[in-house]
Amino acid sequence: MTLKQLAPPLGAVAALAAASLTLNLVLTAPPVAHAQITDPSPTDYRIAIGKRIAPVKLTIKNQNPELVYIGSYIVNAQADCNGCHTAPDYGPEFSKDPTTVGVPPFGTVNPNAYLGGGAFFGTFPGGANIFARNLTPDYTGLPEGGHTLAEFLNIMATGHDYDLAHPFCPAMGAEGCISNDFGINANVLQIMPWATFGKMSLPDLVAVWTYLSTIPCVAHPGPVEIPTTVQPPMPSIIPNVCPK
Repeated sequence: MTLKQLAPPLGAVAALAAASLTLNLVLTAPPVAHAQITDPSPTDYRIAIGKRIAPVKLTIKNQNPELVYIGSYIVNAQADCNGCHTAPDYGPEFSKDPTTVGVPPFGTVNPNAYLGGGAFFGTFPGGANIFARNLTPDYTGLPEGGHTLAEFLNIMATGHDYDLAHPFCPAMGAEGCISNDFGINANVLQIMPWATFGKMSLPDLVAVWTYLSTIPCVAHPGPVEIPTTVQPPMPSIIPNVCPK
């Protein structure tokens, strides 16, 4: 992947306009349209599959279960979110040895590491070490460490990094800083394919956020030590404060 490919594909004006339009659709939708967003058809085939393949125990409180399971289908069967956002300090993404007593079948997702973040992707010009974010809810019950639906939609529409984890140098974020000399926009998520996922329908994006609100919280560090020779130590942006 080149530095040019890492630059945001949307212009700032177009991105902000897209985010504004998306948020406006959610926040000002009339009752009928809002119901179409939050109350999917019970015949949607994704509901049964999403319920079956969810790799962790879900806590569904005031959410629509059908919306949650559609989100599960997208996250686990289409987008492979855990492929990037698994937590390496809690062990491998999948079970490795199906012959060992007590180990689930090969290919079973490790629930302890599910979407906990912390995978190292690389070092950018300026020294920023880019890590996958923790997508699990924090003590507020909101996913991605406390992001509201409006913020989530804005992230998907524009790539905006609310954590400011890797600002332009000389400012220093939790993941370091990015040089201003390579045409990289330090204000957006650099690896997350938000420009692709943001093209999903509004109901599907709402379903993803709703599903992420129901998964278990993952805090750090986990029981598996990650050698510093393999990647830099996890930054402070990855640990999560779980409900007591």
